[in-house]
Amino acid sequence: MEKSKTMLVANDLGYGAVKAQVDDERILFPSVAALLREQDIQDPVQFSSDADRDYYFEHFSEHMDVTISSPSVTTQGRFLVGRAASESPLPLSAFDVSDFSGKSEEDLSLILTLSMIASKRVKEAYQNGEDLTETLKANVVMATALPVNEIKRNNIANTYKERYLKGVHGVTFHNFGTPINVSLTFKQVYVMPEGETAQFYIANNTDSKFKKSIEKDFKEHYPDMKDVSVEDLTTSGNVVGIDIGEGTTDIVVLVDGKADGLSSNSLEVGYGNVLQEAIEALQMQRFNFSERAKLQEFLAKPATGLNKARKQKVESIVQYQFTPFVNSITSATSAVMRKANSSTEVVFVYGGGSIPMKEQSDLRQRLSEKMKSFSGGFDIPVVWIDKEYAQLMNLNGLAKLVEMVSKQKA
Repeated sequence: MEKSKTMLVANDLGYGAVKAQVDDERILFPSVAALLREQDIQDPVQFSSDADRDYYFEHFSEHMDVTISSPSVTTQGRFLVGRAASESPLPLSAFDVSDFSGKSEEDLSLILTLSMIASKRVKEAYQNGEDLTETLKANVVMATALPVNEIKRNNIANTYKERYLKGVHGVTFHNFGTPINVSLTFKQVYVMPEGETAQFYIANNTDSKFKKSIEKDFKEHYPDMKDVSVEDLTTSGNVVGIDIGEGTTDIVVLVDGKADGLSSNSLEVGYGNVLQEAIEALQMQRFNFSERAKLQEFLAKPATGLNKARKQKVESIVQYQFTPFVNSITSATSAVMRKANSSTEVVFVYGGGSIPMKEQSDLRQRLSEKMKSFSGGFDIPVVWIDKEYAQLMNLNGLAKLVEMVSKQKA
């Protein structure tokens, strides 16, 4: 392998998790970092066998211990990033889901992205026998996304793009006695509206398993619409996509296959806000939760005999917080529909927040009733994307885009 290579990156940088594809590898980790003070720094990693070393580098993105040198990052310090941070006892830095500034302006966006890409470069270099004492270089072509309301702001997409395109970005890993240095130069960056990339994936998908999951959900909830095929659903050009994320909920309108940016909108609230409010309620009842990432991990793990009753109580408190969120999504969708003034044929619901809301809220019923108000009382199907795909819809769309761009350049 050459000392400098081109890396293709699809980067769905969420408020709760980073979902990415770097070259041929899918990477998922929590969107958190932890500042290391002098007393927090551990001894360099050592290995007892070659097999241990190989395993460590195979999962190198789970061990990111970095400093960043970049013209676009003003936050200084040494950080644990992603899973290394969430599994540490240190205070976590996460995206502020209540802040109106957005991801494009936060240094955390670049810290997470640069660390992830650089970790993949290190992994590939190790596996290909490169000298890790020399600076590892890479050129990067990346597609990423921002919430609809954020990307609507004056020139924000270009401003965010320039943060990557401006200069060379250095990432240093401190896991070992000898630091590993990576130098990243972004050659092309594409910034898309969140939700629109998901619709792009639905319309251009050839995966029969994915289509069957859509068909299954549709038939379960609309058994009387026997004339509608899965192809009718996936190829419709008149669609509303509701992307329930950690910090925003994007409501994207497509009319005749084209995104209607004027009608599409974002709620500045997501599943993370529900969790944040749940944490306050939990603390009032003396449950020891202070961070969303920790609460999400607790909810995601199966209950055991030791914590079953406690987990059920925590889940019931979280579910109670859904009601105002459901009201907000329903009202926002109604406003988008009125503004769009179009003949919407199907609504798709996806995003990480859609997974718990499918089972733990009445959002589907509320949306179904609301959509009848815009169709003369006829059903407009509200289809939930299966949990196997829901959190990765934007990533899958971004990956399709990067694939198409790379083929055009070839």
